[in-house]
Amino acid sequence: MSPSGKKANRAQIVALHTLFAMWQAHSLDECHSDEREARLAWASQCLGYNVSSFSDITADDARRLIDVLKQSCGQPLSEQPQPWRRVPARDRAQEAGTAGRRKGVRSAVIHLASADDFARIDDALHRLGWTQDRFEAWLRSSSSPLPDHGGGRAAIRTLAEANKVFWAMKAMMIRAGVWQRKKAV
Repeated sequence: MSPSGKKANRAQIVALHTLFAMWQAHSLDECHSDEREARLAWASQCLGYNVSSFSDITADDARRLIDVLKQSCGQPLSEQPQPWRRVPARDRAQEAGTAGRRKGVRSAVIHLASADDFARIDDALHRLGWTQDRFEAWLRSSSSPLPDHGGGRAAIRTLAEANKVFWAMKAMMIRAGVWQRKKAV
């Protein structure tokens, strides 16, 4: 599951079913006797983990699957987050660069993590070659940059938490030799 953890909504699930039926009608792949089995096998392959039901996937995963299907069917894609875009407002840019840096230092304003922040973390996951399961296990481990909230699942909610996770992953990418800053859009 993705860091946001928010479940896919009904509209996303309906869109997935509709787009998959369109894609399968024009696909050269072999036809399965069980359409549900074929949908879940395809989703599992695209996401890199076992999908037992579309209602169990996150909103981010549903968006990714919808975009894959739209692209395959020649439809325009939804707006994609930009992991390396310039932050337009000066105060927001300052916060993006400093939130989460020092323990005990808190800003007067709490910024929620944006789709761009999650896209930057997803890009780091891809560069490190990590699966979503490995990432979530790392977030729950003692070496996680996030504080233990008890109960197991660490969640990235604020910009400060997203920054802490990304900066830890950036250090791992540098050590692995896969870090190279991408150009801002």
